[in-house]
Amino acid sequence: MVTKELAVQNELGIHARVASRIVREARRFQCSVTARKGKEVFDFKNVTGVITVNAKKGTVLTLEFDGVDEQEASEAMVALFTNKFGER
Repeated sequence: MVTKELAVQNELGIHARVASRIVREARRFQCSVTARKGKEVFDFKNVTGVITVNAKKGTVLTLEFDGVDEQEASEAMVALFTNKFGER
């Protein structure tokens, strides 16, 4: 299992368009991709799970990747978060 703590950096946080990008990226991989916010766990391969996390700018999420391609998936998700999901 690979674990990464990632902060939401874009101004609007995770909204519908960003959630779609996250899910599209997560589904490219076989491993599970989940996010923890406090005690709650969200499935990042499901758009409802991503939107439900209700992450604003500055929110830190703990992403967990578990499976055969977990390292590649974690690198892709780090890049997505670092690039502010393609937004400003």
